[in-house]
Amino acid sequence: MSSLQLLTLVLLVSTVAIPVVTCRQWCMAMPGTSDEQLQANIDFGCSNGVDCTPIQPGGTCYDPNTLFDHASYVMNAYYQSHGRIEDACSRQWCMAMPTATNEQLQANIDFACSQNVDCTPIQPGGTCYEPNTLFDHASFVMNAYYQSHGRTEDACRFDRTGCFVFIDPSNGSCVYYT
Repeated sequence: MSSLQLLTLVLLVSTVAIPVVTCRQWCMAMPGTSDEQLQANIDFGCSNGVDCTPIQPGGTCYDPNTLFDHASYVMNAYYQSHGRIEDACSRQWCMAMPTATNEQLQANIDFACSQNVDCTPIQPGGTCYEPNTLFDHASFVMNAYYQSHGRTEDACRFDRTGCFVFIDPSNGSCVYYT
């Protein structure tokens, strides 16, 4: 995964849209987001069209001079400039529940792969073959099914063995679809 893709994912994962009384929406950093993620969000936004001069020393939004406030400014500017669509501020993935049995995980793999989900990434040599566990393979194809079937709750149900996560489960060369 390229650094730009990783920064994009960090930006989209570590944010939340907050509705306000005026029915407008803003995007800001989640409290508790690491300094590394906040800086990555600033770097991503500033290198992707956001005018970051207001958060520079002497700028109108420099104070309070915290990573959280600067990241929130950049993230909101990015969100607003992309039409305030939810995908510019948050992402979600479908994964197997840790309590699912091996039989349930295999059934989920079999089902998803029979529904036109590309399962080649979990085959030997595929980008998501490692770690070679039923849990990881099932999670990848369950998410692929969820993303390709309307991102609805029902598309992640999997007989009550699917759950939503809001932190990107991608690892190494295995990139979970959004």
